[in-house]
Amino acid sequence: MAVIAPALFVNHGGGPMPLLGDKDHVGLTNFLRDDVQKHVDFKNIKAIILVTAHWEEDKVTISSGNHHDLYFDYYGFPPESYKYKYDAPGDSKLAERIHAVLKKNGIDSRLDPTRGWDHGVFVPMMLINPAADIPIIQVSVLSNQDPAQHYKLGQALYEFRKEGIAVFGSGMSYHNMREFFNSRGAGRVINKEFDEYLSSVCTAEETRRREGLLKWREAKGATEAHPQRAAEHFMPLVVVAGAGGSKQGERIFNWDMGGVFRLSGFIWKDE
Repeated sequence: MAVIAPALFVNHGGGPMPLLGDKDHVGLTNFLRDDVQKHVDFKNIKAIILVTAHWEEDKVTISSGNHHDLYFDYYGFPPESYKYKYDAPGDSKLAERIHAVLKKNGIDSRLDPTRGWDHGVFVPMMLINPAADIPIIQVSVLSNQDPAQHYKLGQALYEFRKEGIAVFGSGMSYHNMREFFNSRGAGRVINKEFDEYLSSVCTAEETRRREGLLKWREAKGATEAHPQRAAEHFMPLVVVAGAGGSKQGERIFNWDMGGVFRLSGFIWKDE
């Protein structure tokens, strides 16, 4: 019997900054490099379905090549940050199976054999699994940013966890860079209440988790953490929570970036 693989949400930071040793990212870099492995048994992971905030489409889109080059979807960084390599394989057959499962669940999707892996994929994965020996299927979020549709996507992906295929989400639990820069030196964590809300719903039983995430816009501080129509970095968390199954989630990362905003990461395991 295959081990039930986890569903994991991680924060990927700003562009390639975690890989460049940026001092404001040190806590995040250390977590991705050193601590994820404490929660995920990579010896028993057959593949990773990775939902990235940096790929928005009108329908769920699935990377379907057996190899994908890196897509450097950032600008203004040092030359070395455009020379990274991450040669983990893709898996066209698994991509086709995901496509079929989504269709069975009434989720419109398509395959894309050519788009490269964006930095929502390669930045965290270079730290989490530098061996690059586990196949990855990159999956987009929806440009409509509808939490119900993203949660439903996660529920459909749960099926693959039972085969030892992990579901990862790569985004940010807080993503309002204008507020971040304007609040430097404020001497307080600007998203404390919203972070507490996220922790309470993500670690709750399944019904409350779903209700809390579908109504997340009503939470205090939600719009400040993710401005209207700019919640693409939140959607991978909704997908991963939907893939969480019946077990309660666990917050495994909680860190204040630059002393200004708080980031949280979560995992769901069936143990």
